[in-house]
Parts: sequence; C-alpha cells; structure tokens
Amino acid sequence: MSNPLTFYTKSWLSVGVVTLLLLGTPLFFSGIITRLTIQEQLVFAWGLILLVLLLRKFAQRFSVFFGILISFFTLLLLGRYLFFRLTSTLLYTSPLEFFFILVLFAAELYGMFIQVMGMIVNVMPMYRPMEQVALNNPDLPVVDVLIPTYSEPEQMVAITASACTLFDYPPEKLNIYILDDGGTVQKRNAKDPESAAAALVRYETLKVLAEYLEVHYLTRKENTNAKAGNINAALYQTDDDEKHPTGDLVLVLDCDHVPTRDFLKNTVGYFLKDPKLFLVQTPHFFINPDPVEKNLDTFNKIPGDNVMFYGKVLPGLDLWNAAFFCGSAAVLRRSCLDEVGGIVGETITEDAETALTLHGRGYNSVYVGKPMVCGLCPETFEDFIVQRNRWAQGMAQILILKNPLFNRGLTLIQRLCYFNSAGFWFFSFSRLIFMMAPFCYLYGNMQVYHATLWQCLAYPVPYMVLSMIVTNFMYGAVRHPFFSELYETVMSFYNVPAILSVLRNPRSPQFQVTPKDTSLAEDSASPLATPFYLMLGLFVAMYPVALYRAAANPQLLGSIVICTVWGTFNLVLLLLSLGVVWERRQVRKKYRMPVREPVRLRIQNSDKQEWLKGWSTDLSEEGMGILLNEESSLTENTMIEIETKNSAGRSFLFTAQITRVLKDRDQIQLGCQYQYEDEESFLAITNHLYGESDRWEKLWKKRQHKVPILAGFIFVLKLGLTGTFHHVSGLTHVAWKNLKKYLEKIWNKCFGKKSNRSGYSH
Repeated sequence: MSNPLTFYTKSWLSVGVVTLLLLGTPLFFSGIITRLTIQEQLVFAWGLILLVLLLRKFAQRFSVFFGILISFFTLLLLGRYLFFRLTSTLLYTSPLEFFFILVLFAAELYGMFIQVMGMIVNVMPMYRPMEQVALNNPDLPVVDVLIPTYSEPEQMVAITASACTLFDYPPEKLNIYILDDGGTVQKRNAKDPESAAAALVRYETLKVLAEYLEVHYLTRKENTNAKAGNINAALYQTDDDEKHPTGDLVLVLDCDHVPTRDFLKNTVGYFLKDPKLFLVQTPHFFINPDPVEKNLDTFNKIPGDNVMFYGKVLPGLDLWNAAFFCGSAAVLRRSCLDEVGGIVGETITEDAETALTLHGRGYNSVYVGKPMVCGLCPETFEDFIVQRNRWAQGMAQILILKNPLFNRGLTLIQRLCYFNSAGFWFFSFSRLIFMMAPFCYLYGNMQVYHATLWQCLAYPVPYMVLSMIVTNFMYGAVRHPFFSELYETVMSFYNVPAILSVLRNPRSPQFQVTPKDTSLAEDSASPLATPFYLMLGLFVAMYPVALYRAAANPQLLGSIVICTVWGTFNLVLLLLSLGVVWERRQVRKKYRMPVREPVRLRIQNSDKQEWLKGWSTDLSEEGMGILLNEESSLTENTMIEIETKNSAGRSFLFTAQITRVLKDRDQIQLGCQYQYEDEESFLAITNHLYGESDRWEKLWKKRQHKVPILAGFIFVLKLGLTGTFHHVSGLTHVAWKNLKKYLEKIWNKCFGKKSNRSGYSH
C-alpha cells in the first residue's frame, strides 16, 4: 500500500537516520570511550540530565526532535555506562562470585536491549486517519464474522452475536458464525455423563440462539488445536457452503468482545485501497479492571496494562509494517489465510505466529487505534497469570521455533520488531535477578557489582534517571512511572517456570482458555501469594543485616548503602505486589461504565405525567444509574419508561424498574433495572450499550494522562503501603475469624452447647 503518510515518514526517518549515522557515529563512539575522572563524569552525566530538563518546555512543540534528542542522550549515557561496566566492574575473584557477576551483567544487557528497541520502535508512532467505507459501494467485500467460543456463558455469546447483527453493513454481504468448541461431538460423547450432558445443553442452546438471530452455528467433531483449530475448521466449512458466498474478509471476535456498529465501516476500507493488506487490527478495550487495577483500586485513575500496548506499542510497530494479529477485534483477508493453511497453530500464540508468517510473505498490516470492541479482563490474579503465561510461552515458542531474525521475507526492521516483541517476555528472568542481587552481598558476602558509591552516582544512577525521563516522555500518557516494574514483578515468579518449560521442550505448552465472568464473594489472599510472603521475609531481614554489617565493617559502608537502597526500591515493588495478591471481592458480574448522557423518564403507561429530565451516570447490561435534575416522588419498585439518545443521535426507549432511590440535598439518584420484555428489547439494550465507538473512545482517552516521575513514585509508594495494609489486615481478620471458630468448637465439645456468655461465641 503506497500510503502517503507511511511513505513520507519512513523516507524522512531513513534520511535522518543515515545522516545521523554518517555524521554522528564517530563522535558518538568517541563520547562513549573517552575516559573521564569521576568528577568529570559526574558533571557530564548530570549536566546532560539538567539540559534535558531545561529543554522539556519545548517538548510538545518539537516532540519528534525532542524524542530523538533525549534518546540520543540516553544512548550516550548507556554507552558510557556499558563501557564502564566492561572495563571496571567485571572483576574475577572466585568462580561462584564471578558467575553471579556475569548473571547480573546479562540481565542488564537484556534490559538495555529492550530499552533501545523500545526507543527505535516508538520513535514516531503512526496514528492513521480513519478510512470509512461508503456502504453503497457495490465493490464492498463479503465479510465472514467468526465468534469462537469454548466454555464461556451462553449469554456472553448471545450479546456478542446480537451486536454483530447490528453492524452498519449490507446484510447480504455479511455472514455471522458462532463457532462452538464447547458442543463438539467429542464433548457431547464424553465418558463423564455430566460433562456430556452439559455439552449437549450448550449445543442445543447456542443452536436455538443462532436460529433466532438468523446467524450460523458451527461446531466440529474433535477439539484439536484449540482456538486455531476451531477457526480453521470454520474456514473449511464455510468454504464449502453453497447457500452463502464465501467471505473475502474474516472478522475474528472473541465471544466476550462485543463490537460497535461501525466496526466494519471503519476497517474494510483499508482492504479496498491495498490489495496486499492481510490484516487490520484494532484495540482490545476492556470495561472491567484487570486484577492489578481492581486490587489496588487504580481503575480509571491511571492507564491500564493494555492501554500501553494498544496506545503506543502497536502504533509504533505500525510505522514499520510490523503490527501483528492479536487474536480478536481484527479483520483478515481470507485469500492470505488460505495461502498459509488458515490460522498458523504451531505455537500457542497462533495470532502473532500467523502475522509473522504473512509478513514474511510480503503482505502488509494496518493498526487502527480506535477502540471498537468492549471486552472483559480476567477477574482474579490466578486467571491473570494463566493468560500472561500463555502469552509468554507462545512468544518464547516463536523465538525458538520461528526465530524472526532468520525469517525469510521480513525486512530488517520487521525482524527486529518481532524479535523485540517475542524477547520482551523474558523480562521475568532479569526482574528476579535484579530483585535478588542485593541479597547476594548482604546475605552471602558476594560482591556481584564492583563499584564505589561515587562511581554509582556517576554512571548507573544518571543513566537510570535519564531512562526514566525518556520513558515518561514516550509512554507517560499510557503508562505511569514504575508501573511497568510492578506488572513485571507480580508476573515474574510464575513466568519464569512457564518459560523454562518451553526452553526444555518448545512444543510442550498447551493452549489454556482464560477464565472470564468470574466472581469473588469475599476478600481473600490469592492462592499464588506464597512467593511474595517469602520475599517479604527476606526484605524485612535486610535492614538489620545491613546495620550489623555496616557496624562490623565500616570500610564497606558504600557498598552496603548501595545494596540497601537497591533493595528498598525492590521492597516498594513488593509492597505493591502484596496489594495485588490480596483479592478484593467482586460480586457484581455486570460492570458499570461511567457516562454522562441526557435522559428523560416517566412512570410506565402514564400519558398525562410529564417527562422528568436527568442524566445517566452509569450503564451496564442490567440497568442504568440516573441523576434527576428536578424533584420527584418516584419510589422503589416503580416501573418507568426511559428515553435516551446515543452519540449518533439514535433514540431508545426502555422499560425499567426503580431498585434504589437516594436523595442527596437537591439531587435524586436512581438505580434502575432493565426489564427484558422480549427479544427486541434485548437487542435494543445491546445496541444502546455497545453500539457506538465514540463512548469507548472517550473512556479510552480519559485513561491516558501523564504524571511527573516524582509524583508517580509517591503515588506508587502510597499504593504499596495501602495495599499491604489491606493484605495484612485482611489476613488478620481471617485468622481471628478462624480462631474464634476453633475456640468455639472446643467450647462446644467441652460443655456440650454454645454459651452466649462465652467471649468466643458469636
């Protein structure tokens, strides 16, 4: 595709990069290897940081230039630090100590590589203009919508399939398929009678749903190759369907990814402009918090984990024609899939593997950064780890089995982009090494980092400070300071075993479906919290050990201070992690989204009563919160009619029951529950709730905002202390509750009955 924006930016960047390499390389390497005294290095390094801080006021006006400039400064300090590490700190003292020195150095090299690649990939993220297609265009392609499902609730499938029937797209050019892997012949004939009966009920339920919605239901004989096998079986079956024309394009939607009406209108046009385009990927927008956001209570206060990937990383990859398939919310060209035998499934990240294969054949991809689906994050930390381990294992498989560096057909930058995307998931090794390194010296008397306090202030500290500045500049709106470290820390203890299993046997991992729609009745510690308790013990003991060693060996005070400060930063991350693994209860399965949209309401079947005006404050599949502008005599259990309009001007009329009336000064807050009278009201509610992408885009952008680095650290520290307090107080409450039960049991055993006079009875 000869996209003018793509061609211009790539040409401009190429000329700029070549010029910088020709003119700047000799000076750059000279700046790296020039030896300076400690005093000179301190002035040079901190002077660069001061210069960057002074230039920040021009950052918005000259954002690309400023980004390149601070990236250059960061690379310069990185190079000087790396040269210092190689020439001054890798000292051989004993085989065991030198082994740990090399392990720590390897972890640093990995982090440097990921950082450099991040700067290259995100030097100029591409934010494409929308390519809306004219719906009366006779050349519109036929689209097959595939909704794979396995064990998710039938209602979840119903909502997504219903939303697909409301697409702004010619019905004669639209085929919608429910791909049910939970009702296969294999499952309906399972040896376990209960499992077989459940599969049969699911099979019949989804078939009836498909008939009512006038969509197609497909299943298969056996559950082979998980999601990739399910989609490929559907591609084969629809290819033989004589009643319906085979789709030129394929839209893949996870069954919890409810699309907006304009999804196809905003994506199909790219395929008409570029015959070599194989993929249009869109963001995965989630209405509920992930377990980190939920347990730390940061949802809608700071950008979530997915916002960074879909808000910055994919636009950066898109510049280099390296945006890859993310498994859902994407449109693919069917002829390209046919060319490689469908979804490629040698690894358990079949989506990225398919994109890698098709990029290698010279096809193009596009990323459209407008959220047009609404999905669900995993609810519990355990489910979150299941999902992230699958991604980590799949990317490790791609690195081993399909190494992008040696993949024919890819450009050099595409090779680096894929290598970086796959290699990123080895972060857990370096994160654990950085966490444990201070203990080698404090507990084991092994000096794995040979540097004085002044050397640290001259080399690694300014490099890390400038790295934080460049990271905050590039990603600050989508990732607040220190939250990448948090996510990496909480995942590391379980990512390492998962990736090691791939290294032992690259073909061993099995696809695991991420559980969705889970609920928690009460607060509790995650079953995966044990490693964090063990680490807490090590960190608590760190301070008395450091004090003892400083008193016994005052000449080693500098090294002890370095390790203690290093360990204290890790302690802050651990405190945050303790908050993450304390699961907060989540009884409500239907999440409410914050809105402010005008509504009118009146008592049902009351033609004489005037309409009351107000604002909807939140929406869910079950109901709506309304704030009235005027006094009202409405009471609980009253049946009302609600009239509202969405951002596109479509009017909706719902019947609802008032379940809650709260009066606060001059305002009245109503809680209303929808009354699903028939199938038409179900479709109308689905259309109103999920139909317009503008609503998701507003929430998406609302979550993106920058904070200064120092303010971010204070925020993280506060979250860590609060989360740890909740965890410890929660454990104390559970322990006291269990103790009371145990003492009551003993009392009853001794005296034969409960006594209300007992201090231990309820």
